[in-house]
Amino acid sequence: MARLRRHRVKPPGSCRLTAHEAQVWRSFRAAIQGEKGESAVAHMLDRSGLAVLHDAILPAGEGRTTQIDHLFLSPRGIHVVETKRYGGKLTGHPEDERWRQRFAGEAPDAPPRLIYSPVMQNAAHCRAVYALARLVDPTIQVFSHVVMTGTAVLSPALVACTLSLSKLETLLHDLERNVPRGTLIDAWRRIGLACHASGHQ
Repeated sequence: MARLRRHRVKPPGSCRLTAHEAQVWRSFRAAIQGEKGESAVAHMLDRSGLAVLHDAILPAGEGRTTQIDHLFLSPRGIHVVETKRYGGKLTGHPEDERWRQRFAGEAPDAPPRLIYSPVMQNAAHCRAVYALARLVDPTIQVFSHVVMTGTAVLSPALVACTLSLSKLETLLHDLERNVPRGTLIDAWRRIGLACHASGHQ
């Protein structure tokens, strides 16, 4: 008689993923975390009383488009917001193209993950916004804000070039609430029309 061997069943949390599966899981988790961060910022902006656009898709030249997390209008100009939700420890410099990310428990000699700089990413978004605004008035100012909503510990250089949610709230509170001047309103409308022309409602 053949004897049946019992195989211990591992709980789902202890199964080992292939490198590809691990990458897919990290991407999925990052997307979910990113949506949480964008929702928190969107809620704060919506409560500010300022004119706001979320998930704006604008032309970026040569037939390309770029997606911007949030835009808002103040008497100072047009503000472009990029939201990121990271964990671990982030190091780098505002002018670096890539930031370095490490997590607790990793081997000291393990290479850091390289993340494309959100500051650089948002600079491209600002160029797309200004390309539309300057058609109305080239003196209109476009401001870049990178908001970090996750648990990541940032190096001092990165803290200096980003905003936490509390700092964003302070910025919004300190902005004047008087009505923006005429050309700013015209530029804002042009940007809104460009979003609709890109098929984004």
